[in-house]
Amino acid sequence: MFFSSWAAIGRVAVVTATVFIAVVIMLRFVGQQALGKMSGFDIVFAVTLGSVVANVAVTRDITVSDALTALVVMLGLQEIVRYFQSRNLKVHHTVRQPPRVLLWDGVLLEDRLQANSVSADEIRAAVRKAGLPSLSDARIVVLENDGEWSVVAKRKENNDESALFGLPIPGRPGNSPVKGGAEATPTSDKRLP
Repeated sequence: MFFSSWAAIGRVAVVTATVFIAVVIMLRFVGQQALGKMSGFDIVFAVTLGSVVANVAVTRDITVSDALTALVVMLGLQEIVRYFQSRNLKVHHTVRQPPRVLLWDGVLLEDRLQANSVSADEIRAAVRKAGLPSLSDARIVVLENDGEWSVVAKRKENNDESALFGLPIPGRPGNSPVKGGAEATPTSDKRLP
């Protein structure tokens, strides 16, 4: 129960080291994007990758070549999906949830808060972390597809706001390909929670 043999322990050590080295080499070829901020798609990939590595280390019926084949196929599929999602908006939004605008021009958007199960307190926290004392100081608050908050402060000087293109901004129907993206229901900045 606690110990079967030194040969079994040796096998686990050698297989784990071999697969670990193979994963590091493969990820080196794939690039840093595979290891960056994770979307839901990336988390599923990482968990599956970890499962393959763990299973090959402790399961005698799975050979190193079986595990390496699974890893190569997984990394290949990830790269194929990344290729197509970077070139096609429908594929991109199928794989990665689009960014969500939850505050525009200092106004909380009630329908979007509810649709995304986000509280006004979470928006206030993001605004505070950005160093702004008031919601009215924020031009936009976006919940990005990796779960991070983006807060852009209002500026006195004119700028092109090109970083906001593609976001579903209220009153800007041509800004986003999302149907109904220009529509939103405002709410009070005193909304609780």
